[in-house]
Amino acid sequence: MICRIRPIAIDVTVDEHSLNVVLKDGGKLRVSLERLSKLWVATPEQRCDSRVSASGKGLRWDHLAEDISIGELMCDVERRHRDERLTSCIPVDFPQNPTPALLSGTQPKLAGRMIDGRFVVGLTAEQRWVRWDICEYLTQQLVAKTLKDAAKYPKNSREVTLRRMRHAIERKNWTARVETDWLMERLRALLGW
Repeated sequence: MICRIRPIAIDVTVDEHSLNVVLKDGGKLRVSLERLSKLWVATPEQRCDSRVSASGKGLRWDHLAEDISIGELMCDVERRHRDERLTSCIPVDFPQNPTPALLSGTQPKLAGRMIDGRFVVGLTAEQRWVRWDICEYLTQQLVAKTLKDAAKYPKNSREVTLRRMRHAIERKNWTARVETDWLMERLRALLGW
């Protein structure tokens, strides 16, 4: 994991789109300014007025009163890479957030959580990947079960057989409704029905 490395910065530059850090081991970090709110709204002159700490473990912008830890920056980059990798495994048609949490009141509010210093509403990339993995595994298991049910009740149409499978899944409460919808379409595709 990148987070366990003790990175030491030797140079920092900021262009109009990104923060660029050269590390002592020869590595380079490039982070979008959109992820760094104070730098994002700063003027180009303020962005360029930066320095690397004597230890190389931090970056400082005196006029912005902004300090950035290289270790935390590395952890954030590693977390984003992991999230991108997990997200790339999930089919684009899989539901984004099957059960958003809403709080009651005069105005509806979404419930959020603080995870690794970030405010998250809905599923994280890892949680969404786990939900997809469960649905995909269940779908794979249902192929044989569906074929067996179709053979046992040959007078039933394919639609009736699929409805029976859906009803069985819904009774178990393993998946949210939108996940069950996706699962049934995936099952239909795997069966070629």
